[in-house]
Amino acid sequence: MPRTATRFALRAGATATVAAVIIGGAALPAHAAATDATQAEGRLLSGSGSVDLDSVAALAGSFGATAPGGATAGQSDPLDLSVLNSIGINVPGGIQLLGQNGLVNVGVAGQVASTDTTSAVAAAGAVGADGAIQVGPGTPGTGATVNLTPLLGDLDVDGVVSELSVGLGALSARAEATRTFGAPDVTTDYQVAGAQVRLVSPAVQQLVTSLDTTLGTTDDTVNAAIGEDGLTTELTAALLDPVTDAVNTLGLGVLTLDDTTAQLTADVDLQGALATVTQQPLTDGPVTIDLSSGVVTIDLAQLYTLNDLPANTTLLDDATINAQITGAISDILTEQLPALLTTTLTNALDVADVQLVVDTGVDLLGADVAGLTLTVDTTVGDLLGTGDGATLTVTGDGILGPVLGTLDPLLQPLLGSTIVPALTGILGDVLGGDFVADTVQTLLTTITSTVTALDPLLDVVNQLVSVTINSQTAPAFTEPTADDTGATTVRAVRVQLLPAADLATVDLATATVQADPFAGIAITSPEDGTDYTVPADDDTTSVPVTGTAEPGADVDVTLDGDDEGTQSTVAGEDGTWTVTFPGVAVGDHEAEAVETIGTLVSDPAAVTFAVAAAPVDPTDPGTPGTPGTPGTPGTPGGAGGPGGAGGAGGAGAGAVGNGTGAGSLAYTGAELLPLLLLAGLLLAAGGGTLVARRMRRA
Repeated sequence: MPRTATRFALRAGATATVAAVIIGGAALPAHAAATDATQAEGRLLSGSGSVDLDSVAALAGSFGATAPGGATAGQSDPLDLSVLNSIGINVPGGIQLLGQNGLVNVGVAGQVASTDTTSAVAAAGAVGADGAIQVGPGTPGTGATVNLTPLLGDLDVDGVVSELSVGLGALSARAEATRTFGAPDVTTDYQVAGAQVRLVSPAVQQLVTSLDTTLGTTDDTVNAAIGEDGLTTELTAALLDPVTDAVNTLGLGVLTLDDTTAQLTADVDLQGALATVTQQPLTDGPVTIDLSSGVVTIDLAQLYTLNDLPANTTLLDDATINAQITGAISDILTEQLPALLTTTLTNALDVADVQLVVDTGVDLLGADVAGLTLTVDTTVGDLLGTGDGATLTVTGDGILGPVLGTLDPLLQPLLGSTIVPALTGILGDVLGGDFVADTVQTLLTTITSTVTALDPLLDVVNQLVSVTINSQTAPAFTEPTADDTGATTVRAVRVQLLPAADLATVDLATATVQADPFAGIAITSPEDGTDYTVPADDDTTSVPVTGTAEPGADVDVTLDGDDEGTQSTVAGEDGTWTVTFPGVAVGDHEAEAVETIGTLVSDPAAVTFAVAAAPVDPTDPGTPGTPGTPGTPGTPGGAGGPGGAGGAGGAGAGAVGNGTGAGSLAYTGAELLPLLLLAGLLLAAGGGTLVARRMRRA
């Protein structure tokens, strides 16, 4: 029996079973319970906790889905700020979560969902109608603010924080999933244009009050000390003789001085100088402190590359980052502020006005004939420095009035020789040592206590709020009809209020996409190992090849690697396809199919089959032969003659007799019995071999 005929006989019994397995496997979809190949959802505002924001109809996102071979679907739904401000949603404790003056305020932004048969795109936040992220801060009102002040009442933080909020710049998130023959190609992107923690600290406000009070007291003390009675007694005594000598050179007679007094005053205003310090914000790295208002701002963009963070990065949750913040606060208050105070107070003291007024009467022969006043104007800086800026003004009346022009030059030398040295000594005694350094050191005690009071600042923030950037946990659609299997979600920001109590979780700018793999190519007919029969070895036959693929995919089928003979078609809406190879000759063959979708080419599917000539049936008796001519009877008593020659299909038998002749016996069929027995044995053997092969394969 020919080899192909033998294989045909061995495989015939298993054909139906193999076909059932192949067809059943090829028909399994990527998601048994889903009919959509792509899904997308863009949602500006969602969340959970004590309030299920996902169920609020006014906050519904944009959703689109497309079935295999279906039409493009998509939505672009901007949310109106006025709508958001009108939503009155409260959390436990009567605190409003959304709406005007709520805990969470969100600016105008868009929601986009778009799907087709090959991909899904979702976006939310500061995005265009096509889902593209609007780079930069965006237009006014696009940012979000989380006002945490109403939650402070439950914490014992009166001395640390009185107001607290987290401000966010323009937010956006985008996700795209593109179908492939395996796992989808998924890309995610997000934008957080800025992030700031802003708080008002009573400790900082109290610091400024304390500094102001201390410096005001210092001013009063210094000014009073400089103007203290008796401080100028020695100076007055030192001036009597030189002034008397000067007026007596005028030739007006013998003049004497009486009732001479001196008053020293100063206008030290360190308290006023403090205002120039507190009016300018002090910054170190991410922290800025406005001493005048007590506002502390932490610019998180100085600590994080906000738009390039790993998934699920929680702000202010890293010990190193927090150490930078506390270090910056300490540097501002214990390094920058004292240095600024030193400079400012030194400048204020240098320009503080100092005035000495010496009044004396002038007598002639016991009569009061004139009055003389010496006025010295200078500053603390001049007196404690070079003293070059001091001036002496001479005024008088009576008989001295007409001669003041002559008297003034005579008295001016007293300024440098007597007055300034005396005043320098007086101020040195009052101010003592390094007055500014000592004053700042006194203030530093108050400043240090403020730093200590601010130590729990970040702990307070973390108790009230947790801010996660690029959140990708628990990917899911909020659309109830969607299938979450294989979904990817990116949220620009996830805010958790009172995390320990799970008061509310608010997701700002969320994009979710899902895409099924493309259906792989499969050949459902012929089954692997199928045999086709033709009448003879030189005959041919047409072989149809059918299968399944992604609806609309281009399908190319080659036979025995002959690219020139490739048969091409397009999978129908139900994913089925058929091509036919004409004139397939006797022999073993392999059909290989691939599908192409865009630039993607699937792995090939292949089956082998054979075309064989029909085998000869050994049980066919053929055409009976023509009976032979009877032989001539022999002569009785003689040797028997040879038998006649048999006709076709039969044989003659020798006749007994003495005569000779030609002939044969008639065909009876008994001669085929041995052949029939042999054919039966061969069939039995073939069946046994088939069973044995199946058992071995099993």
